[in-house]
Amino acid sequence: MKKAVISVGHSILKNGMCTSASGTVNEYQYNKKLAPVLKECLEKNGWQADVIVCPEKKFAAKTEEKSYKLPLINKGGYDLAVELHLNASDGAGHGAEVYYKTETGKAYAQRVQKKLATVFRDRGAKKDDHLYFLNGTKPAAILVESFFCDNKSDCECGKDIKKVAKLIADGIAGK
Repeated sequence: MKKAVISVGHSILKNGMCTSASGTVNEYQYNKKLAPVLKECLEKNGWQADVIVCPEKKFAAKTEEKSYKLPLINKGGYDLAVELHLNASDGAGHGAEVYYKTETGKAYAQRVQKKLATVFRDRGAKKDDHLYFLNGTKPAAILVESFFCDNKSDCECGKDIKKVAKLIADGIAGK
């Protein structure tokens, strides 16, 4: 049985500030709801899955998020690490994109992107060598930007969290 870890991007700092993008929806709050639904969808596809959410109001700076997440991911024996994000661009951008670094990550990213592109504009699966999540994980990793949280039409399409979770899970599982 394959094993995945789902990480919610960003956190709420000690001072109460959220490190994520916000628009029509808040990136962190949305993905905090999406993660357990994605876990359930992956398990229906025969995967074992865990969710990691940074503890709220623990960190003084967003740079501390990685020192919490990466050790948990790297000692977990996972086949795949997935981090959930939403994009933002002053309301002008729209669509989904999935980032990867390795060839194994690319295969997952392309499948997830293909599924998300059935609902959101296809911005493509993209290789990236600069994201700490992709650089710091032992298992293959993808970073999913499901849609733009400051684009009203994207947010309308993303309202159905179960549908978004199923698209991502089916892409991961190759369904």
